[in-house]
Formats: sequence, C-alpha cells, structure tokens
Amino acid sequence: MSDIRLKSALPKGDANGASVIAADLIAEPHRFKVLIAIVDCSGVSVNFDTGESIPNARIRRVEAVLPADLKFTEQIMRRALEKRTGRVVLPLDMEDEVRLAFGQVDPRTGEKTDDTGE
Repeated sequence: MSDIRLKSALPKGDANGASVIAADLIAEPHRFKVLIAIVDCSGVSVNFDTGESIPNARIRRVEAVLPADLKFTEQIMRRALEKRTGRVVLPLDMEDEVRLAFGQVDPRTGEKTDDTGE
C-alpha cells in the first residue's frame, strides 16, 4: 500500500494554525510555505477489483513553521526523506523543492534569499 488520500478540509478553530499564512499565500502564491500536521485516518477506500486499501488521511492539527525554525524543520524533513528512500543524496528535483520550501531560493527569480530567520 503506497497511496494515501488526503481529506481536503482543514480543521476548524484552534486546530488550524495554517490561517496565519493566508495573507502571505495571497501575496505570493508561488512561494512555498512549510506546515507541520498531525493526521489520523478518517476511513479506508477499497478498490474491489485489486483489493487495494487506501487510507483517507484527515488533518487533525496543522501549524505554520516559524521562520526561525525553518532550518531545524528542514533537517527533520531531509532525515525522514533519506530514511524513507534509503538514499542519502536527494534527487535534484527533490533537492530543489526542499530548498524552495525552506526559503533559500526565490521561486520567481531563482535567486538566493535568507528567509531562515537567522
């Protein structure tokens, strides 16, 4: 089993910390933002032809990562990617996406930035 479906709705109220980046997303829609989330399974879809079970992940809590925490969060993401893929060096396209997500490159210009909060 490798697929997971993501329930589209974010949690309501205090569990939705993503709302703090709403204005930034509107102002710079192509700039990546980093979120951390806690998920559970709201149900399972079964393909009766193949017998495959696909969990439906539900976001229970989501928070925007603070600029000062981006470097630490990037290290956690890299470690998880390396463990999952078994590869110490990320493929170039993944490396670029990770770099963009953590604010080191402006996605519009390709220029280096310093949005790490340090």
